[in-house]
Amino acid sequence: MTLPYRDFYYPLNVFMHILTMEEGRVAALHYGFFDDPKEPIAVAQRRSTELLLSRLPKPPASLLEVGIGLGDTLAELTRLGYDATGITPDDKQIAVARERHGDAVRITHAPLETFDTTQQLDVVVFQESSQYIDSNTLWRRTQELARHRVVVLDEFSIGEGGTLHSLAHFLDEATLHGFRKTEEMDLSNKAAPSIDYFRTRLPRYREALIRDLGLTDQQVDELIEGGVNYRAQYDRGVYGYRLLVFEK
Repeated sequence: MTLPYRDFYYPLNVFMHILTMEEGRVAALHYGFFDDPKEPIAVAQRRSTELLLSRLPKPPASLLEVGIGLGDTLAELTRLGYDATGITPDDKQIAVARERHGDAVRITHAPLETFDTTQQLDVVVFQESSQYIDSNTLWRRTQELARHRVVVLDEFSIGEGGTLHSLAHFLDEATLHGFRKTEEMDLSNKAAPSIDYFRTRLPRYREALIRDLGLTDQQVDELIEGGVNYRAQYDRGVYGYRLLVFEK
């Protein structure tokens, strides 16, 4: 079996394989926002995308998506009439996005830290990509790139002991770089069932993950245990998920 995502970064390739076996297709890589834990994850993921779209200025605004995933959101933004550019340092994600959308999407192979453009954009979007970038660096670069608005959908450390970006520090850095928070929405309860979705399916697809991705039994066990612990961090309020909107 040839899997286009087999060599994606672990454990992203694991999540993609589970989605493919369970749903038939990987619609997106980001968390879903569940109204009902039993609803299909694609429905919950679509709810996340619609929330993001609702916070954007109307097309043809210029837009930078930092981190493209599989390129589906970038393609939708382009179809809607946005002057949209996506950036990512991950050549494997670019390859999948090109396979899905061809030249209909504009992608630059670069991280935010070194992305080179003389154009300021109306809005910069981070959909689960801000956590991979140092907060000071993120806001310094965004200050250079964003003309008006920044939209962030991501998870953060809220309480003591978390290893994700501190929400308090992230907000402080935004203020220091000239951005005013205009909206903060706590989506933790809606996002957390995404963790349950994969945690409960890992045992079901153990053999396929070992056979198709070359995982070991120990790796599968570690992912299951990690999912249990990660969900507990949400339950304790150590981690949380936020929609954040900023204006310049």
